[in-house]
Amino acid sequence: MARVIGIDAGGTKVQGLVLDMKKNILFQSLSGHGNPSVSYEEALRNLSSVVQQCLDQTGVSHIVIGMAGGGSGDLSQRIKSELERMTSLPIILLNDATLAYFSLIGNRNGVMTIAGTGSICYGRNGNREGTTGGWGHLLGDEGSAYHLAIQASKQIVEELDYGIPLSPLSRSLLNEINASDAKGLKGFIYASTKGEIAQLAKVIHKEAEAHDKSALHLLKTAGEQLARQAIALIEKLQIESKPVIALKGSVLEQNPVVQSIFKETIERRFNDTTFIVDSTSPATGAVDVVEAIQAGRYRCE
Repeated sequence: MARVIGIDAGGTKVQGLVLDMKKNILFQSLSGHGNPSVSYEEALRNLSSVVQQCLDQTGVSHIVIGMAGGGSGDLSQRIKSELERMTSLPIILLNDATLAYFSLIGNRNGVMTIAGTGSICYGRNGNREGTTGGWGHLLGDEGSAYHLAIQASKQIVEELDYGIPLSPLSRSLLNEINASDAKGLKGFIYASTKGEIAQLAKVIHKEAEAHDKSALHLLKTAGEQLARQAIALIEKLQIESKPVIALKGSVLEQNPVVQSIFKETIERRFNDTTFIVDSTSPATGAVDVVEAIQAGRYRCE
């Protein structure tokens, strides 16, 4: 039976799966982050390691990689060129959101919203596809763990600048990074990776569970921001009724406040929405991508 390598190259880790066409996982490999816009050399090294381990398995016909910025941009194309030195197998490089979409929605029309380290919405309606968000941490990533952490850090900055007593959330965040003043906060933010900063979202989640108003406000705002992106994409793609929306990423999957506000905001606009929340690895979407290409339902440039 034919086998496919599916690779989910995220901002935190690279997961590679060798799958049969029924999506049974035959082999798995894990490594560090796979986002070339964060660190090209490190991403290439981690991806190459995972690809090589998966290639040691026999019977593979395709390699499908979902990566931030995949399918466009100089960095992703450089990554693809380097990986093509390792094998003669066809390498299909997609945006990470596209691969996640196929893993949960398959060949139906709908929208996938991802909010993990970063955030993006990807959707399809027939042969049309589109995105909202996905601008990266310098231009956007609203609703993501990174964006939450930065917004909370900006709150600390405002409190320190204007002599406002530190909120319980601010004190918890400073304790988390072993800082007590502006110098310590700046040192952490400017010396840390995107993934390390995004980890602070866990502190916000914990404080929200303790009913901290600042933390709850940040999470509710994130849910609204993600919902607005999804609604904008549904309208842009002209999905007129019964939209299917899949949720992916730690912020949307594991945070009940963000998830509930996200759903409520969308349902006020579309009251017949079907939501899919599933922990299935995005890498399993590789099987659907290969089948869609072979059937002429999807064209990968």
